[in-house]
Amino acid sequence: MHRFLNCFNKLISQHRLAEIRVLLLFCLISFASCTPKAFKNLNSAGAAFSREQTELFRSGLKESLVYKTVINYKDKEFSSLTYFNVLNDSVFKIILLTSFGNTLLEAEVSRTTFKVNNVISYLNRKPILRLLENDWRLMLAGNFNIALPAVYSEDELMTVFNYTAGRTNNLYHYSKIDNSIVLIESFKGKSRKIIVAVVSTKDAQPEIFSIEHPSLKLKISMSLLKKVSNDTVE
Repeated sequence: MHRFLNCFNKLISQHRLAEIRVLLLFCLISFASCTPKAFKNLNSAGAAFSREQTELFRSGLKESLVYKTVINYKDKEFSSLTYFNVLNDSVFKIILLTSFGNTLLEAEVSRTTFKVNNVISYLNRKPILRLLENDWRLMLAGNFNIALPAVYSEDELMTVFNYTAGRTNNLYHYSKIDNSIVLIESFKGKSRKIIVAVVSTKDAQPEIFSIEHPSLKLKISMSLLKKVSNDTVE
């Protein structure tokens, strides 16, 4: 009887080991297939590529851009102002204000850091700050990235560039007619996580655009109100 139990336990252990191996193999196959075929084996942008083709905000901005900002989250709506300016070629300053001019958030984003200089308590939460950082990094990827992007697709009207980071693929739709970015899409695997839709540009800078997180039911709409001297928001 004791020998029978030992043999039975060994059989069960072998069966469980086989199940674990099958499960591990399935996980590896699933991970390997997380990157859709559409994003694989893309050619790098050629010598004709210029950074402006993936820059939503063009470098050399001498003034602050002031945007009316409307945030829609599920069934709630909030209004604010956003100041955006360039401190140097690789550091950008973002200030979020209430409609009355009170500071909600003041931060600097660079190629490697997201420095929060001032933030009110209810925004000082890691998920919120991480979301804001990811949104601005997505929009400023053309300014930050040194490496050439891949070309996802191209025709006589549009070139779509792809910057890859791990499982994330960010597509930048560059209009050859308008000479500007008209759409940015961020995919994680096959899922589209963030959509930046540019409705219009003015003086080579985005005039009306929106940032949407479909899975979060969050949409941020921004429209340019004016340009002001950087000294005004120092």
